[in-house]
Parts: sequence; structure tokens; C-alpha cells
Amino acid sequence: MSNRPLSPCLQIYKVQVTSFFSIMHRLTGILLFLLLIILSWYFILYVYSPKLIIVRCLNALLFTPVAKLAYILCFVSFVYHFLNGIRHLLWDAGLNLEIASVFKSAMLLTIMLFLSTMAFLFIFI
Repeated sequence: MSNRPLSPCLQIYKVQVTSFFSIMHRLTGILLFLLLIILSWYFILYVYSPKLIIVRCLNALLFTPVAKLAYILCFVSFVYHFLNGIRHLLWDAGLNLEIASVFKSAMLLTIMLFLSTMAFLFIFI
């Protein structure tokens, strides 16, 4: 039997702050990429075929409460991905790599995300 380490079991694994923020950064990146594709197709259909039934249905859905929730989700995803991307750029430059700095930047990111979301809700919703 080799002395190689075993992978941790997911039921007992304690998620660290850095891994949680990294996973969320990847998930928001995927969400924003898919959103870009969907919006691009919608705009293409809207410009070239505005009388299609799917375009009319989407236009009717744009002002529903579900759409407002989607706007909030997209805004939060974008702001989180943007702010966490700045964090990653600082790490790539060799800054804030100490554990205390990582926790402080995570807390700052969370506060900035909360404040920007509240401002978005106050201004646009």
C-alpha cells in the first residue's frame, strides 16, 4: 500500500473560505457566459424577426416579478465576479497572499457586494 494521501470525503470535508469563493467565482463566470449567449440570441431574434411568437413571449415576460428576480441575480453575479476577479488579479501580482489578508479581502468583497446590491435595488427595482 502506498503512502499517498486519500481524497477527503465530501460529507466530512470542511469548505474553506478561499475554496468557496473560488467555486462561486467559477459558477458566476459560467452563469454570465450562458447569459451572454442567451441575450445575444434574443437580440438577434428581436432585430431580425420581431414578430416571432417567442420574441413576443419574451417581451411579455421582461416586466414580471420573476424577471426582476433574474435581473437581481444577474447583477449580483456580475458584481461578485468582477470584484472577485480584482481579488484574483491582486493575488496574481503577489499581493494579499497572507491568510489574514485573504479573509479581509473576502469580508470586503462580501460587504461591497451587499452594498452594491442594495444600491441596485434602491435605484432600479
